[in-house]
Amino acid sequence: MISEIINSILPVFILIFIGWVSVKYNIVDKSSRKVCSTLVSGYVFPALLFTETANADPADLLDYKWISAFFVAMAIIWSISFFSGIKVFKQNIKNSSMQAMLCAFPNMGGMRIPFLLQVIGVGALLSVAKANFVVALTLIPVTLVLLELDSTSSQSKFKIFIKAISKSLRKPMLLAVIFGSAISLTHLNHFMPVTIMNTMGLIAKACVFVSLFAVGVALNETKLRMTKVFLFNLFIKSILCAFIAWLVTLIFNITGNDAKELIFLLAMPTATIATILAYQWEAQAEEASSIYLASTAISVITLPILMYLLK
Repeated sequence: MISEIINSILPVFILIFIGWVSVKYNIVDKSSRKVCSTLVSGYVFPALLFTETANADPADLLDYKWISAFFVAMAIIWSISFFSGIKVFKQNIKNSSMQAMLCAFPNMGGMRIPFLLQVIGVGALLSVAKANFVVALTLIPVTLVLLELDSTSSQSKFKIFIKAISKSLRKPMLLAVIFGSAISLTHLNHFMPVTIMNTMGLIAKACVFVSLFAVGVALNETKLRMTKVFLFNLFIKSILCAFIAWLVTLIFNITGNDAKELIFLLAMPTATIATILAYQWEAQAEEASSIYLASTAISVITLPILMYLLK
C-alpha cells in the first residue's frame, strides 16, 4: 500500500524536475512559465473541468448529502486560512484569498486517481467527480472574484464587486463548469458531437503535464523559506484538513467508503492548479510553490498514517 502511495507521488516530482531541468540547461526560457500558466488556466484546466462535469451522471452531481459535507469541510478550511491571513498575518484580500485556496484546494489531478483506486476502489471515481463539481462551482468562482477585486480603485465597493463578478464570469474555468453542468443535468451529453468531446478530452489530458512542468519552470526562481505563513499553511494542509473532514463526516453521519473518500480527498496535498493560479495573478507565487512541494513531500508520511487510522 505504501509503495502505491510512493508510485502515485513520485511521477509528480519527476515532471516537476523535467520543468526545472529544462530551464536550468536553457532548453526553454524562463518566460515559458507565463505561457504554461496561460495554457493551464485558459485551456487545459477548463477542458478538464468541462469533460468532468459534462460526463458526470446527474444523480452523482446531485448527491446533496455528500456534496454538502464536502462543501462545508472545504469552506471551514478556506475560512480559517482566509481570515488568518487578514487578521493574523495582515495580508490584503488578494493574497489572503490565494492563501486560502492553496490550503482548501486538494490535489485532484495527478495523485487522486491512482491513490483512491488503490485504497477505495473504482467507486471512488464518483466522489472525485462530485468534489470537482463542488470546487468548480464554489471555490474557484469565489477566489476569482476576490482576486479581481482592486482595493486601490476609486470606485465604490459595490461597483468594484460587480465588476469583479462580471470579469470572473467570463473566465474560461467558470464558463467550462457552467456549460458542462448544464449539459450533464439536461442529458445533452448523449447528443454532443463526438469530435467536440474527443477534442476537449485531448486538451484535458495535457493538464497534469503542463501544470507540473510550469511548477518546475517556476522553481528556478523560488526559494523555500520557513516563514510563519508557510508553516501555518503547511499545518493546515497536511494535518488540519483531514481532521476537519473527519469531524464533518461525523456531523453529517457519513460512513463507510463515502466518509473515507471525503477525508482522503481533502487530505491530499495542495492542487497544482492552485499554484498555477498564484503565478497567473501574481499572488503568493513563491508561497504557492513552497506549500505545493512541501505538502506533496509530507503526504508520503501523512497519507499512510491516515490509512492506518481509518483502517
